[in-house]
Amino acid sequence: MTNTVLAPQDRLAIEQLIQRHAWLIDHGEADNVGELFCQDAALYGIGPDKIGRAAIAEWGRQRAALTERRSRHLQNNILIEPAGPDAARGWVALTLYRHDGPGQGSASPMLIAEYADRYAREPDGSWLFTERRLSVLFGTA
Repeated sequence: MTNTVLAPQDRLAIEQLIQRHAWLIDHGEADNVGELFCQDAALYGIGPDKIGRAAIAEWGRQRAALTERRSRHLQNNILIEPAGPDAARGWVALTLYRHDGPGQGSASPMLIAEYADRYAREPDGSWLFTERRLSVLFGTA
């Protein structure tokens, strides 16, 4: 950890970024998830690696097309620490509930995982992901 302090408004913006990622996926708007990533960002651990905003956006479009998939990402134990004046890193615990097909399906968790994230502050002050790396701890992806 660096000696810099993450301002409360930056911490809040990063937490909103984390939650927005899950919300878009869970509410059929994953086709917008690419907007949350820098141009040269990377997304690992969800199928094949996705390098660059365009690849991540394409994955989001494919996910949004799964109209019979119902999911809820429950995220907690969020730890964010500064990594430079316009950079931070963080970890997020994830419990994923998912059902494919018609009907409501089971409410049992599909997996428990952890995101290791890197974030960057854009010139306009907004925060975006530069990297998301999902590691499954229990269950299968």
